[in-house]
Amino acid sequence: MTGTMQPQPTRPGPGTRERLRRAPVESGLGMAPDPSSTPERVVVRAPLHDGVRTADGRVLPVLPALLADAGLGYLVFSTARLTAGAPTVDLRLDVAGVPAPDARWLRAELTLLHLDDEVGVGRAEMRDDTGVAVAHVVATFALTGAPAGPGGLATAPATGTTTAAGTDVRAALPPFDATRLRPEHLERDADGDVVFTPGPSTTNLNGTTHGAVLSGLAAAAQSAHPGAADARPLSTTVEFLRPVQVTDRLRARTVAIRDGRRFRTLGTELLLPDGRTAVRAVGTALRR
Repeated sequence: MTGTMQPQPTRPGPGTRERLRRAPVESGLGMAPDPSSTPERVVVRAPLHDGVRTADGRVLPVLPALLADAGLGYLVFSTARLTAGAPTVDLRLDVAGVPAPDARWLRAELTLLHLDDEVGVGRAEMRDDTGVAVAHVVATFALTGAPAGPGGLATAPATGTTTAAGTDVRAALPPFDATRLRPEHLERDADGDVVFTPGPSTTNLNGTTHGAVLSGLAAAAQSAHPGAADARPLSTTVEFLRPVQVTDRLRARTVAIRDGRRFRTLGTELLLPDGRTAVRAVGTALRR
């Protein structure tokens, strides 16, 4: 039987702020500790602007996925006193309302629901700065899969690692551009499948592709699927099966699981170059 760690309230302080500044995905989307955060109520935020909002005002899924995956991941990282990131096992994103037109920030209140020596589970409740409920996320992290040090899951040792002097080389990487995950910007191959090479700007603490980017890619592939434009997204569940190197050319294959009069459910697999499935996502939407 494994022991259970009592989750301790943790406030994102200067160390966390500096880690977010170094990280290309977090810095690219402007993620930072919220000024209202306290030791008892941990809150992170990211700016809302046209680059992360759809034509109907909704947020691109990569933004709430980032606040949850990175925010909860840092809670697990700091509470469990890890030396590297705990890999995300799965993430469920429930979409609520549309941010107000004049909203400037998306805020996520983070709660560590459970932590033992094998797994951590957390919840992120998200509202804009006008009080509109936008999303709810629950994510699970594997402590047993955490590498011995930063960059430990990368095949190229220089990417996402920390030098002996303590400087994080991710600080030299370009910030991630969220518009790459807009459905209209996705690249397709001759077979019609979405293809995507993450690149250095998607590097996470473990040296591989950030889970928020993979979640956003799967959701974007579903939004680009024929007939998806007339549906309102309700939820997306993402399972992370294998690490994705930032140099891997991914192929996204999407199929309809349910295509009813009221609801539509799509399944998407992100395939590695060798054909193995790295990520599996199921998204449900309400037909308008």
